Amino acid sequence: MNNGKYSLWKGFHHIALVTRNLDETIRFYKNLLGMQVGTVYPAFKQRGRHCFIRPGDVETWGIHFFEYPDAQIFQSDKELKRLSENSTASDLYSFLPGALQHIAFAVRSEEEGLNLRAKLTNEGIVMTDIYDQGKIRNFIFVDNNGIQLEVAWKKSITN
Repeated sequence: MNNGKYSLWKGFHHIALVTRNLDETIRFYKNLLGMQVGTVYPAFKQRGRHCFIRPGDVETWGIHFFEYPDAQIFQSDKELKRLSENSTASDLYSFLPGALQHIAFAVRSEEEGLNLRAKLTNEGIVMTDIYDQGKIRNFIFVDNNGIQLEVAWKKSITN
């Protein structure tokens, strides 16, 4: 229902997040997830190096990552190491950096979702099971910064 209240808004322009290592973040999102990485801008004043990463052909600018090598993003380096090396899929819900719960990305089909899942599995990325959410199917995993990411697609009629 749109009674004119929200006609000003077109959607998200971008989401700004912090990373300790921009090069590793670029590698994760570009090489592993196949997203588009824009220009890497140099650090200036209080801002670290930064770039936009776009999840496909979208009008938004995507995720704006800022590099701060000394940022205290995680509960501890030890906890992040434990999460990445020894976690199970159920552990993915017990560790949330800051107030961000997760970022969900849409893929066009189940085939694309399953292909990405196979690629992540080959890289040793811990994931949840594939969930059947009625109209969509999805799974969740964690990026190199400890940020939960979701991949979702419309459920096909045959599923």
